[in-house]
Amino acid sequence: MYILLLPPIVYAAAVLDTLLGDVLRIGSVAPDLLAMTAVAWILVAAGPRAFCVAGMIALVGDLIAPGQLGIGTAWMLVIGYGVCRLRGKLKTDNLSLRVLAVWVAVTLWAMGVGLSGCLLSGYLFGQVATPVTTVLFRAAGVGVYTAAVSVPLLMVMGWIGESRFLRQQRLDEAY
Repeated sequence: MYILLLPPIVYAAAVLDTLLGDVLRIGSVAPDLLAMTAVAWILVAAGPRAFCVAGMIALVGDLIAPGQLGIGTAWMLVIGYGVCRLRGKLKTDNLSLRVLAVWVAVTLWAMGVGLSGCLLSGYLFGQVATPVTTVLFRAAGVGVYTAAVSVPLLMVMGWIGESRFLRQQRLDEAY
């Protein structure tokens, strides 16, 4: 059922990311709605291969963003795999844990993408690169801002999951 909702959600996130990117920008930091969607998918979807879908969501982000294609996808696959492994060991039904997971995952993803871009453009192609400390501070800002923006989405996801759980509990009690 969730997979049928995924294309319109990813499309909406991509449209909102391109439309509101400059409006939501604070200084040089803006939330990444597609990365938030990818991490939220990992937290909600059942199964050990949810990170593959998160990688495809990040590919959409790579297609609409300037720069090298595939860097964001590769980093989302790596970080998504780690989140999937941790999701099996930790219970992520709590809102605060989900927000923490979004913050850490998006921060690590932004750091990976930023540092990869620095290395590729600065060292391999001989272009002027952004200093590493600037990349790290901006990545931390993107992670915090994206986690803050994700709170309403994660709350709605929790309410939907809770109502399904309560419905199933009432059905079990009826039989």
